[in-house]
Amino acid sequence: MLNLANLAEEVQIAYRRRIKKLKKGDFVDESSATTESDIEETFKRLVSDLGKSPEEIFDALKNQTVDLVLTAHPTQSVRRSLLQKHGRIRDCLAQLYAKDITPDDKQELDESLQREIQAAFRTDEIRRTPPTPQDEMRAGMSYFHETIWNGVPKFLRRVDTALKNIGIDERVPYNAPLIQFSSWMGGDRDGNPRVTPEVTRDVCLLARMMAANLYYNQIENLMFELSMWR
Repeated sequence: MLNLANLAEEVQIAYRRRIKKLKKGDFVDESSATTESDIEETFKRLVSDLGKSPEEIFDALKNQTVDLVLTAHPTQSVRRSLLQKHGRIRDCLAQLYAKDITPDDKQELDESLQREIQAAFRTDEIRRTPPTPQDEMRAGMSYFHETIWNGVPKFLRRVDTALKNIGIDERVPYNAPLIQFSSWMGGDRDGNPRVTPEVTRDVCLLARMMAANLYYNQIENLMFELSMWR
């Protein structure tokens, strides 16, 4: 129940941020509003308050790296099936806040929300058997499938847009390691005695296979999107 309350609070906070941005006139319509922290406003504060030039901001971005490390924390025992249900509940709540929702859409979303909540209540929250390092890697890779794979490019495009709005017409280079990822899963021999060289090899192979599937699916989508013959 507390997890559902947290989900509702997250959506409410995002909605308030969106309304605040719309009132400031940052977006022409609600469909283009973002719920993340305002990148452009941060850049503008660096220019106005700290006296940084747009070129200095651009150079700093190109030469910095944020390394996000995935780790299988022992207290994080939420099952992937439950995480996916929470994600669908969050999506339903976000769509219910949409400005142009029709009565039929609202009824469908209400019914979907009820189904997901009932399914979440009937899903066992605790793993009954200890996860293997391979299971931990699959759980970690689920974050790539659900959020990271689409979220990082979206964030980088917003960075480019914010840079353009402060006078930088050049995009952040594609080879600039602005964000990169590392993982402890399958390689933490200090914290997990079951992690052996063979396990690390299996986990690396599993990660490579999952990454290949992500690229394959993206290329398949591009084949239909880039359908021009000349």
